[in-house]
Amino acid sequence: MKYINYPHTSLYLEKLIEDRDFLDLRNYALDNNVPIMNVETKEFIKTILINQKPKSILEIGTAIGYSALVFEKYTNAEITTIELDPKAAEIAKKNFKINDKNINLINKDAQKALDDLHQGFDFVFIDANKAHYIEYFEKTSKLINDGGIIIADNVLFKGMVLNDDYVDKRMITIVKRLRNYLAYVMDRDDFQSAVIPIGDGLTLSIKE
Repeated sequence: MKYINYPHTSLYLEKLIEDRDFLDLRNYALDNNVPIMNVETKEFIKTILINQKPKSILEIGTAIGYSALVFEKYTNAEITTIELDPKAAEIAKKNFKINDKNINLINKDAQKALDDLHQGFDFVFIDANKAHYIEYFEKTSKLINDGGIIIADNVLFKGMVLNDDYVDKRMITIVKRLRNYLAYVMDRDDFQSAVIPIGDGLTLSIKE
């Protein structure tokens, strides 16, 4: 396992945090190799949401619905989430129903779905095809309200983005595009952005 922080730091934080959110879904994800938010990442975003109190949230990359349920639990916001994979979307819908949550799921290619949205959002979470993070950010930057936050997950990609020595040759294209994404986000004058080296790496961008 590659860490983007010192290994002893990550291990300490894993032991320190008591995860109480939808443990059945986290266990399902672990058992079925479904990528969901790292616990450290979830706790960080939870703190942001509790403080910001967004009324409208957009998520790109639903998977089994774990993160959308976390967002709803700590905000009661109106949530729209986009998922391309029909099997994952169906599982997410079932999880929303089991938890009695009214979350709007769009089963469609994200770039096409974003073109059909016009609602102003207070918070956007990007966790989908990493090769298209720039496109996702560009489109959601037009949908988010002033003062809103865009967070993108997995931007350091198991440390590969940080150092060529870590790069799996099969992932070279994704790594290059994530590096381009980081440069793009940090260069935008209309957003105040930071790279947060927890979990698998986040960018946090506030629209000015």
